[in-house]
Amino acid sequence: MEYKKLSTPDLIDKCTAKDPLAWAEFVKRNSPLIHSAIRKALLTYSAGHYAPANEIKDIGQNVLVSLWGKNKLSEVKNKECIDYWLAVTARNAVINCLKARRKEVLISDQSFFEKLPAKGIDRKTDEIESMDKKIKELYRLLTPREKLIFKLYFKKELNLKDVSKIMGIPLGTVSSAVTRMRKKIKCSKF
Repeated sequence: MEYKKLSTPDLIDKCTAKDPLAWAEFVKRNSPLIHSAIRKALLTYSAGHYAPANEIKDIGQNVLVSLWGKNKLSEVKNKECIDYWLAVTARNAVINCLKARRKEVLISDQSFFEKLPAKGIDRKTDEIESMDKKIKELYRLLTPREKLIFKLYFKKELNLKDVSKIMGIPLGTVSSAVTRMRKKIKCSKF
């Protein structure tokens, strides 16, 4: 059978029947669309200004595995308009990947400050050590959400808009949290 000549609905029917040759043709036809949707979603929803090729490929593989393994193509209602459905599926996979990555940061065992050495390299005064200790104490008082904002804004030096995009919260919320953190640091006696 010539799978290249099959219409999209017929190809999808054969894929849902677990025909491996039909699946190979489906992947050949639709991989560029899936990767393009992933690239666009990564650029839209992540703070980066580029989308790494290996990350696009990994997420694309996850989408394809999900389509084949969980027989997701059987859920398609309008088989003629598969392009839009695939683009939405790819975008959702990116969002899920970014959310999972954000949770990893939130539940990590060691914070940035806990990894700092007890005594810094080339410390010239006790005053600097005292400041570091005070900042560590203040950091421990922050909520997990505030800790993530702190890491992204102060440590990674991202702007407020990028922090807002990564965390999926309003820009005003990020700005308020940063302002509160600055006030806590200023109000504390060093």
